[in-house]
Amino acid sequence: MPIHAMLEDLKRAAWARTSPVSGQQGNSWEFRKDCLGNLVRFADYGNRHSPFGWEIDTLSTHDPDTFQALHWRAIAARSEHIPAGLLSGTAVAA
Repeated sequence: MPIHAMLEDLKRAAWARTSPVSGQQGNSWEFRKDCLGNLVRFADYGNRHSPFGWEIDTLSTHDPDTFQALHWRAIAARSEHIPAGLLSGTAVAA
């Protein structure tokens, strides 16, 4: 399976774990809420310039069954609280 097709499958699986927005008219698939209640839009996947951008979060495992859509700001905020050595996989000497 081509990588692009695999990414689309992962995006759709993560998006399926979002929640509908109450009172939304029209396409109920376009805007959803992530597990933290952030409003995200499917078309804004990977767009960190959008107020509705989102990315795939792995919930600390690499099991595709745990992937979820999460607003990019939530992912960025979490990354800022992780020591740089852990992000790169190497320890920082003290």
